[in-house]
Amino acid sequence: MSRADTPGSNFSLADRFANRFAELTVVACFIAIAWYNAFELIVLCFTTFKRYGGCYFWCLLVASISIIPFGLGYLLLIFNIYTNMFPVAMELVAWVGMVTGQSLVLWSRLHLVCHSPTVLRATLAMIIVDAIILHIPGCVLEMGSHSNKSSLFTPGFNIFERIQLVGFSIQEIILSVIYSWEAVRLLNLRPRGRYRGTLVQLLIVNIVMILMDAAIIGIQYSGFFDIHVALKAMVYSVKLKLEYAILGKLVGITENGGSNSAPTDLSDFVDLSFHNNSTPQPDSDRSTEIPEYGAHPRIRSSSKGSSTDPLRGNLSAAQTPISSERGSSRFHM
Repeated sequence: MSRADTPGSNFSLADRFANRFAELTVVACFIAIAWYNAFELIVLCFTTFKRYGGCYFWCLLVASISIIPFGLGYLLLIFNIYTNMFPVAMELVAWVGMVTGQSLVLWSRLHLVCHSPTVLRATLAMIIVDAIILHIPGCVLEMGSHSNKSSLFTPGFNIFERIQLVGFSIQEIILSVIYSWEAVRLLNLRPRGRYRGTLVQLLIVNIVMILMDAAIIGIQYSGFFDIHVALKAMVYSVKLKLEYAILGKLVGITENGGSNSAPTDLSDFVDLSFHNNSTPQPDSDRSTEIPEYGAHPRIRSSSKGSSTDPLRGNLSAAQTPISSERGSSRFHM
């Protein structure tokens, strides 16, 4: 935490701009970009999904909305505009929704490539346990560091802030590594298939996410607390936007078929209704359409003559979200 962020500091807004003009300008730019992405994400949530339900939809929506109060709370504190406990409480609640919400988005997306109940339960348990042991002490210490007895809490907050940052980053890296491992497994099953390039792109996106987490950790350990929190808001907004590209590609691969021993019902986590366009389908193809999200009967293809290759099967141009111009435009960033 910088001197200007120390509770009880008499720094005025003019003093802050005089001494840290470049730093505060970077903070304002990062938060502005994060807000722009957040508003775009909220609009995409309500326009991409026809049915508002499912773990993936709600986690994506909550994490997107949380970016706005998170940035606003720190903006009021950093610029010394409103220094009571309200902005602190606001950014703490938003911090929980943004960070743990992002992890739950990654967990929901993991269902598209991982069919092991043990792995899925273990990763969900990890998210819940980390939320309890990292969010609760962090909230208490940060609230105390802005109270009248800040001298008792500020040293502990400065230490625990770095611990929780590394802890949540490791959690997201674990989820990304598991996903990457499963994606590579699918890639090895069909090395010359038409999905090879798609899976490679997904792996690259996950590597970029890991590098962004590393950048946040590096800036935090460099002592730039204000830039760190602003960069965190922007990075989380960018990672959530990348989820739309990942979702479109993953559904395009997995909806064609899965392992017969462990089929995945994608509608429990992802609304697939946006993949069905209004073009009339032949009667022979209507039985293979995936129903819209909700309490509808779920139709599964017969296992007769099926293969163990989870990439088996082809979609027509009207049904494939990657090749269809209409389908792909819904994921356009």
